[in-house]
Amino acid sequence: MSQSAAASLVRLSVSSGTRRADLGIPGSIPVAEIIPDLARELGVLEPHSASLGYRLMRADGSTVDSDRSLAAQGIEDGSVLALEPNRVDGDKVYDDVVEAVADLVETQFTPWTAANSAGTAVGASVVLFVAAAYALFTARDSGLLVAALSGACALLLVGAAAVLAHVRKQPAAAVALALTGVVYAVVAGYAAVPEARLWGEGLLYAGAGATVVGLLGAVAVTRHRLLVGSTAVLGLAMVVLGALTHTVGWDMTTVAAATFVVAALVGNVLPWVGISTSRLTTHPPKTDLEIFEDVPEVQREDVRRQVAAGHELMVALGVASSAVMVLCTPQLVSSGAAGALLAFVGFVVTLLRTRHSRTRTTVLIAMVGGIVGIAAASVAAAQTHPDWRPLLALGLAGAAAVVVALALVLPRTRVQLGRVADAVEGVGLVALLPLAAFAVGLL
Repeated sequence: MSQSAAASLVRLSVSSGTRRADLGIPGSIPVAEIIPDLARELGVLEPHSASLGYRLMRADGSTVDSDRSLAAQGIEDGSVLALEPNRVDGDKVYDDVVEAVADLVETQFTPWTAANSAGTAVGASVVLFVAAAYALFTARDSGLLVAALSGACALLLVGAAAVLAHVRKQPAAAVALALTGVVYAVVAGYAAVPEARLWGEGLLYAGAGATVVGLLGAVAVTRHRLLVGSTAVLGLAMVVLGALTHTVGWDMTTVAAATFVVAALVGNVLPWVGISTSRLTTHPPKTDLEIFEDVPEVQREDVRRQVAAGHELMVALGVASSAVMVLCTPQLVSSGAAGALLAFVGFVVTLLRTRHSRTRTTVLIAMVGGIVGIAAASVAAAQTHPDWRPLLALGLAGAAAVVVALALVLPRTRVQLGRVADAVEGVGLVALLPLAAFAVGLL
């Protein structure tokens, strides 16, 4: 070896995993040219790693540039480098723009699959079914013909849901069709007695149809039965509203206020309901014999099944309580300021409930229920109380601005704001009963 060649060598240590080698590496050529020899010397040249490529890492974690020499990067004798395979998501080097575009399309964009086609087909069919149900609803004056047609559609949809669930093994599509069948049951109930008031006696028949078909749908599906069964709870609430106002003769606002408060309170005991229905216990030892005996093994599958059952019940109750609250909202808002305040407070409490939820589903249900409820109350207030419209617009715009500022512009954890939310939630729950009393004229 000539003196100039020996002088250009950089003597350093290169490691890869548990392997290490002390080598003299030319310091004047690009690192990319010596990396294959380093991998071969360390015995880590494998097909998978070779396809990804390798990189040299300094002791401080920085990457050695592969297109520059060791000397140009200031790497001197005695340095310690690590040879690592490139990550799958690391930057790749292309010499063909077509290959670069193809790789980006393959890795950055999710392709359309058969499952997406099936989901789109189900969504499209549900939209068309609902549009057809609305057409039947507008023709309810035809009487028993529309009622019979709507009832037959409801039963056929439940039957199709059973086939999809048990034969085709498509539980999501089965749930969608079962829920659509409930819509047709409501139309059938309203069409059974077309001369009945929609917001009165009509609720009795529509709720009865929803209850029956909701229960049938819960039996037909194999998954999310409680979610489908929650429509039966909504139908039962409609039956209560219709029966107590039409048959018993009670005031609609009184019945709606009582139902709204019960639904709001039930929605806020969901964590307790989920824990109690899971039937999980720690079985603490009570005697010396129990303390020193072997601890029984926890059956993970049993725990998973019980937790899933409790979570499904929480989801179903959350959907049912939010739906019942939205059902009662138009009547409360139209009754006056006290009823409108009761509705808004109830839905604000529902939104604040998300702070006690852990799973994405329960948080989403509470958020959607609260926001839809506030929107329904706002629309009802704007329709029934025209003089409230300016104040209502300012209030909603201000609330939206606060949400954007806290959640998007300045997102961070605020301990003091959490304490304020706790206080607001507690005050709101306590205020539900007095507000209901004001709404019905008891106070």
